[in-house]
Amino acid sequence: MCAMRLQFNSLGFELYDDDRCAAFYRASEIIPRTEVPKPCFAPIFTPSGKSVTEYRPADHLWHTGLYFGWVHVNRANLWGGPWYLPETGKYEYVENTHGIQRHDAFPVARSTGNEAVVAETLTWLDASDTPMIAETRRYVFTRMTEPDAYLWQIDTRLAPVVEEVTLGASKAARYSGLVLRMGPPFSDARHLDSEGREGHENVMGQQARWVSASGASGGMAVIMDHSENPRQPVRWFARRNLLGPALLMDGEMTLRQPDNLRLRYGIAFFDDPLPVDNINALYRLYTERAE
Repeated sequence: MCAMRLQFNSLGFELYDDDRCAAFYRASEIIPRTEVPKPCFAPIFTPSGKSVTEYRPADHLWHTGLYFGWVHVNRANLWGGPWYLPETGKYEYVENTHGIQRHDAFPVARSTGNEAVVAETLTWLDASDTPMIAETRRYVFTRMTEPDAYLWQIDTRLAPVVEEVTLGASKAARYSGLVLRMGPPFSDARHLDSEGREGHENVMGQQARWVSASGASGGMAVIMDHSENPRQPVRWFARRNLLGPALLMDGEMTLRQPDNLRLRYGIAFFDDPLPVDNINALYRLYTERAE
């Protein structure tokens, strides 16, 4: 049986499948403020070692593998880079808007057999470093054998520490939330959603339970939206090398104390593309496992 284990370092932790690195979590890496420092997974590998992610590519330095990016949080940019300004029709840098998703602690970290669990606390800061949201994340990493895959469960809760926080998406493509930036061999991925649509152009903006992305030379990533997340079924943001559930595509979402927002996602990584029936079975397994 494969053993999942965690190895912590000055930046965060590495996730190992026996002696093979499965992922590197960068919890507190120092990057320019305009890129919005935020925890992320990069690199991520399939069970045989195929690379899935791209980290800080030259075209978008604020794209950091697998991460949560929030374009508008009140008046703060927690995505990185420029904002799309409807009045000019262009993406432009806006001074004194870039915030931080600050890593605070790992209160839970354990691994047993084919599973590893990590809990993390974070604080969202605006451009003046004033706290806006307290976030608690929980990651469960499972090494599966049938099918041969890594199954990740991500469970996060967002609690405002000010009276009201409004989450907004890009004013153009409407992206915000969990995003996977893919690199070779996934840089021109083939997308398929749970409703049978193929190609990122056809998946973009549509509602689906899950979306898969297959690499040109093998490998597959599948992102699954939990059935109890808000705004079901979620719409998706898809580009040839980007994929994520677009929670805010239909409009802003406002959180008021003492309420909080819970979001749950499943992500699976395979060495080879999986048939649709198998992905549907995996989706059912994920929703049954998610607490």
